[in-house]
Amino acid sequence: MTTPQNDFSTEFRQLIADARALSSDIGGVVEEILRSGLNEPLSDEEARSLLTRVAQVMRSNAQVRGDTSTMAALDTGIAELVDRVMSVHDLLGSRFLSTTITNQIRPIEHDGIKPRPVLPTPVFHERPVQVVEGFVRTRDIQLWDENQRLDIHLNQFQQAHGRKPDADELLEIMTGEMTLPGLTKDDQFEIKNLARSIAVNGVRKPPIIDIDGKLLDGNRRTAACYFILNSPDFDADSKRRVEWMLVWQLTEHATEADRNAVIVSLNFEPDFKQDWPEYVKARTVYERWQGLVALEPRGNPTLSRQRALKRDIARTFAISADDVSRYISMVELTEDFEDYHVTERNQDQYAVKHRSERYFQYFDELGKGKGAGGVYWSLNQDDSFKHLVYDLLYDGKFQNWNKIRDLKYVYSNEDAMAYLRRARDENDPEAGQELVNDACGFARASRAETRQVGANTRVHVFVEWFKDLPVKTFKPGEPGSISQENLQGLRTVLDIVEKHLPTAGREEN
Repeated sequence: MTTPQNDFSTEFRQLIADARALSSDIGGVVEEILRSGLNEPLSDEEARSLLTRVAQVMRSNAQVRGDTSTMAALDTGIAELVDRVMSVHDLLGSRFLSTTITNQIRPIEHDGIKPRPVLPTPVFHERPVQVVEGFVRTRDIQLWDENQRLDIHLNQFQQAHGRKPDADELLEIMTGEMTLPGLTKDDQFEIKNLARSIAVNGVRKPPIIDIDGKLLDGNRRTAACYFILNSPDFDADSKRRVEWMLVWQLTEHATEADRNAVIVSLNFEPDFKQDWPEYVKARTVYERWQGLVALEPRGNPTLSRQRALKRDIARTFAISADDVSRYISMVELTEDFEDYHVTERNQDQYAVKHRSERYFQYFDELGKGKGAGGVYWSLNQDDSFKHLVYDLLYDGKFQNWNKIRDLKYVYSNEDAMAYLRRARDENDPEAGQELVNDACGFARASRAETRQVGANTRVHVFVEWFKDLPVKTFKPGEPGSISQENLQGLRTVLDIVEKHLPTAGREEN
């Protein structure tokens, strides 16, 4: 049976007019009740009960008037009518929420997605908080200048300039473009890495903003989008993708307790997400690298072509080209490590792979120093030395990966090498670690002594040469004279020497 498609707007208007006429003797009380309903809306159960009673009154009025069409529509089922009205109510509620946002920033329809309440209502720190989901222009979002993560930086800026940083300065602080005392110019918050990820994947998790557009969560994500928009390193398509951002916005009814619940839930409570281990990421990147190289003519791309391939892989995985090179080097060393232990030491291949994963960061250090005298160079000078290091690594006899850096000194010192060989033969892992520490310590001490002797020799040669310089060498304009820049540098050095002479004299006495 088809339900007659009646427009009940006339019935509702008539009902409201009758209510006003009946209540004219009590002034604006009814109007006040209607207005208060906007601030204290009925629950769904209360609304259904009220609508059912309204529909019953409408049917009685239609019967009195002899309106058979309206009576037929109502006879099909008041419950169905209530469902239809409630669905309209939900739609209007969504429209109401999306159009009562502050004038400072308002979610709008974008890419066919209209602003709408997030349902079911999200819970933050045991507190349900109503939010609206929609798109806002990224540049309209205010970076969170009260973020505790930036507390030290903001206090430093305040002390230096007597004011808070403006929006551009805050972005410079977050991206490391502004150098503050005690902080090197570095991407401390990893905004640039995040920007590369967003350029490829978009913003996966909507930032949360207050009614005035201030961030409660997502400061780094928003800063990364700003960085993409401002940086020449990203193409027009990447910039276009981040011009608008999907956000969750608290409604105008949000309280300070609601805002605090959002901050606590998303910044204090862990989400227990476990990222892929770097070992797995590196393996995935390396497999892509091998696949692309295999497609090249003769499987041997030129250096410039290799760089291009690495840039393509970097874009694919939202990492830097340097990370691609680092992963390739680490995995190649890992495979060499695994091949040695499986084929020459007869270890179980899966036991070896587990060791590779456990000590994967060590292979980053082993791959550094490809020039003469470096760690990687030393490993490749002598297979017996490389296998000695692989044995120590497999047995867990390096206390930490910093010890790897000292291997370049150990390799050139036979006494230190003797400690390293003893460490391999030691059955007790802790005793083996101590012997490795002894080898590294001995090698570093010998190097320092050698450097001291070398320094004394160089100073002696310079002093003797300096004594033989003719006086005219110090006169400007004379042939072969010392430049003013070098004279100034010499004065600086002599000031340092003079500063330390009294101390040296006291020590000799």
